[in-house]
Amino acid sequence: MARPLGGGVKNTHPVPDYVGRILSSSGVPQGTCFQLAPGYLVTAWHVVQGTLALGDDEVLTVDRLRDPGADRITARVLAEDRKADLALLAADAAFPGSARLLRGSRSVAYSEPVTVVGHALMYEAAGTPPVVWVEALGEWQGEVRRTDDVTLGRFHSRDVLPGMSGAPVRQRSDDSVVGVVSARYNTADGWLANSVWAGRADDLRTLCAGRVDLDASRWAGFPATAAAAGGGAAAAVAEDMLRKRRDDPVIEVRTESAPVPAPGREPGEPVAPAAPAGTGTGAADMPVTGGSGESVSDAVVEEVTQGALERVTRWILDYL
Repeated sequence: MARPLGGGVKNTHPVPDYVGRILSSSGVPQGTCFQLAPGYLVTAWHVVQGTLALGDDEVLTVDRLRDPGADRITARVLAEDRKADLALLAADAAFPGSARLLRGSRSVAYSEPVTVVGHALMYEAAGTPPVVWVEALGEWQGEVRRTDDVTLGRFHSRDVLPGMSGAPVRQRSDDSVVGVVSARYNTADGWLANSVWAGRADDLRTLCAGRVDLDASRWAGFPATAAAAGGGAAAAVAEDMLRKRRDDPVIEVRTESAPVPAPGREPGEPVAPAAPAGTGTGAADMPVTGGSGESVSDAVVEEVTQGALERVTRWILDYL
């Protein structure tokens, strides 16, 4: 079992205690990484590839971004997805914390505030102490599909810098990881300015399958996860509602009560035709009551505001 490093107390430090740096054999930072589970790290594949090319072995050196230079550990490549630019590492020790929640990219709302903190390579005036890390705020912008059948996440940020590759893209509302920084799109004509590509948590989940044993509760926004827990249908409905609310500011939700058998009548037994309206014996004149005695109508229609619907949908996706 990997031995823990440093304190495990969680505070409001801007650098999560599960974020680290990938170092060259001489100790020069090459990129960022984060801990998925004790002893298992995630980074961008191109960071691993470039770092290993600088040395003569397949061992990577890692330290914590919050406490650079201290408690260095070693890690090896356990698996990689080169197209999605993701790498899973097995380390000989563990960071104090791990990412709490990983979220499917299609469950993230458009323009959702996100943040990235990682190693930053900046060129400043001679004599200025180098920057260790930088926070980069941004907004989630959905996905992008390439001709090699790879789907990447995309977010908008003006502040992502070289060295942040491999850093977790975190949803600011709940600190869930929605992606892994891959590359900044350097536009030549102004189109898609400040766009950043990210490996998706969806592909990371596939990479971890059979290698890292993570509880289903650690993954949010994945219908398959909810299905395994018996909530597949609800998750599918929630995902569909989340997509629809982006197109319709107000969505009408209709709820119909199940038919209640008359006293002494077994479920499924034929019911006599209703009497004409106004006779006092038809179904329209006889209220159906629940156990509390309150009247329940046959159909209840209510308008749900965009914000309320989104909160309910996200609750379903997170807790099924």
